[in-house]
Amino acid sequence: MALIDIASDKQLFVDDYLIESMTNCSRSINRAEKVAHNPIIRPEYPWEGNDVDVGSVMWIDEAQRFEMRYLARQWKVRRAGAEVIIEGDGDGISCLAVSQDGIHWEKPMLGEVEFAGSKQNNILPDEWQRGSIFRDPCTTDPRKRFRGYVRKGDTRSPGMTFDLYFSPDLKSWTPYPSNPVIDTAPQIGRWGPTLFMGWDPIRQVYAVHMENSRHRRAPLGKRLIGRSESADGIAWSEPETILVPDAQDPADTEFYSMPCIAYEGLYLGLLWIFRTTSVTHHPELVVSRNGIHYARAFRQPFIERGGGVDFDSVSVYANSINVVDDRIHTYYTGRNWRSPETYLELGDHPLGAIGLASSRLDGFVSVDGTKGLDGDAPIGRPHFPEFSELTTRSFSFTGKNLHLNIAATKQLWGGGAPEVRVEILAPNHAYIPGYEYDDADPILDDGIDCIASWKGSPDLHDLEGKTIKLRFYFKNVKLYSFQFR
Repeated sequence: MALIDIASDKQLFVDDYLIESMTNCSRSINRAEKVAHNPIIRPEYPWEGNDVDVGSVMWIDEAQRFEMRYLARQWKVRRAGAEVIIEGDGDGISCLAVSQDGIHWEKPMLGEVEFAGSKQNNILPDEWQRGSIFRDPCTTDPRKRFRGYVRKGDTRSPGMTFDLYFSPDLKSWTPYPSNPVIDTAPQIGRWGPTLFMGWDPIRQVYAVHMENSRHRRAPLGKRLIGRSESADGIAWSEPETILVPDAQDPADTEFYSMPCIAYEGLYLGLLWIFRTTSVTHHPELVVSRNGIHYARAFRQPFIERGGGVDFDSVSVYANSINVVDDRIHTYYTGRNWRSPETYLELGDHPLGAIGLASSRLDGFVSVDGTKGLDGDAPIGRPHFPEFSELTTRSFSFTGKNLHLNIAATKQLWGGGAPEVRVEILAPNHAYIPGYEYDDADPILDDGIDCIASWKGSPDLHDLEGKTIKLRFYFKNVKLYSFQFR
């Protein structure tokens, strides 16, 4: 048995776990691309005020549509002598938007709640709202298909709590009889902005991430990220800090929150980077294999802030990450004001709205060919100067074919046609007859599911369960992932 057995699990290049050496190539983050019609949801009705925040985004099987619950608020700014004061309803009201594709959204007139003498609006009744909502994949009780956690109390005050509710349909909710399930008393502000991951299929627990700094009362004097776990979603562990700013971060860097998903056996988080001097926010991709130790290999924004008076020019709060067919959709709240003073300076343009940034499947990080970069010397076959090379560590696998997710790019090597060849080696780098470079059929197209072959055959049944390495030869291509199945 190999030291590493990947079975039929997909392998992403988000870290160096399975990479032994690289020549003339490097790992690069691929920023999510904002859709052209951003913001996808903006305040446009009187009840929506001038600020909307994304909440939960879920596919609802029964309705065959995506549903987004979002918060709508009205902020007002006034001058009191030399002081500028912002006022508004921080709690706001909850509204519903629906979509067939997760990209284009509509606001259905629900006819449930009266506003200004009319029920022609998309306001959700209070009894439908239960805070942080997610589908529970572990329950067999149809009455508890969804969970909702409602926070009560101010983060700066002792006694902040979370109550748990269950629902079969996102409309009728039953409180857990021994609420609250989380009580931060007597500590002050232990949990700031909080995002429930829901069920963590890797560690097999319920998980939640939060600003774990007691509102900057921690020894570092900064906002940090913590994690708490629960076997049943009722009894929760004491939050433990898992992410803190380091020496590479500017001195004014703090961590505000972190949505996180389990993706192909990895934890992918979008860490909210808060620069306290400029009062800006943007998400940064972080990666973990155990949910505790996170690598921050890429310090660039995963979603860039806009420019000028764009709705997301000051802050991008990434919130909900959803895999939809062959795309990954990240929904975020954007704002273009950072303080009461700048709010007034924007005149008629201050705005909080909801945006969407999209990535290809597995597209967070790629290995890109970059001709002329220094790299590790290849072991075994003499170097092919026309190719970039990546050699994996040894592993065993389960499956009959090797599937690749690759994208052609003309930004590297000065353009030209894409090409990938895959050589299969023994764990000591010896060549395996029939799977050498000269046997490998060139892959000349790109796509999320390209199948490698050798002398016209993709069949790998004779290597299944054995210990091997892969060596990729490629040019004008981004490598995202591979999988045996």
